[in-house]
Amino acid sequence: MKKILLIYNPNSGKRNIASLLDKIIQIFASADKVVTLFRIGSKNNISLKDLIVDGAFDGVVVCGGDGSVNSVAKLILDNGVDLPLGIIPNGTCNDFSRSLGMPNDPLRCARLITQGCVMKIDIGYINGGQAIFVNELAGGVLVSASYSTDQNLKKVFGPLAYYMTGIGELANMKPFTITVTTEHRKETEDALVFLVLNGTDISGFSGIIKEALMQDGEMDILIFKNTNPIDLTDTLFKFVSGGNFRDENVVRIRTPHCTIECSEDITTTVDGEKGPAFPIELEMKKQALRIYH
Repeated sequence: MKKILLIYNPNSGKRNIASLLDKIIQIFASADKVVTLFRIGSKNNISLKDLIVDGAFDGVVVCGGDGSVNSVAKLILDNGVDLPLGIIPNGTCNDFSRSLGMPNDPLRCARLITQGCVMKIDIGYINGGQAIFVNELAGGVLVSASYSTDQNLKKVFGPLAYYMTGIGELANMKPFTITVTTEHRKETEDALVFLVLNGTDISGFSGIIKEALMQDGEMDILIFKNTNPIDLTDTLFKFVSGGNFRDENVVRIRTPHCTIECSEDITTTVDGEKGPAFPIELEMKKQALRIYH
């Protein structure tokens, strides 16, 4: 009988995990799997790290958002534990699980995990492993918009809500000079936003880079140039509507390793949480983590 450590974050997304836990546990039990619960944020007698390295479990499952998944993935990698990680999406955007092709329904995800299918995926290492990104690292105007957009606006207009909020903020945003250095090129641009992606989704938008792979050992970098308002609004509309980024206002770089420098102290985010300051060194570790899929 397999033993599963189920880690859940009660504050993720709609904060409705309590109403789902019994059904999730029942799904695992019906597949002959014993579940041990760990609540993030509680004063537990044993640390999450101790549980993961203990060797008592056959797999780890996170029920929460990308930030919670990031934290658990880093514990697994830092401690050299060969445990598959499962994701039951219950965050705001759930970009990572969608990039993996997982369904949005938490219960369907639980059933998929019980089947035991595993694949290996790439993980982005930040500054030599001080931090990681499972899905994305980003900075600039659209990053700010994704967290400041009114929730009611999102419900009514969907992705266009981000577009409208982002356009509204453009007048107050100053461009920053960003330099991306890889083994084969050095790119310096005046920009308003940059994205570093492992997967295909970011900020609730799907298929940003439709051909992106999470098993090829490379990251995709998009730099949105500072340009005139008309061209920029067209580029941003393509962004929120899943358009093609092969245009003159977006620089795309694919690389396994890079250094990013910036002239301004702009805010960065990593998997939806606060990110590092510049300069930033990034390296993709090819197929570093086993994932239930």
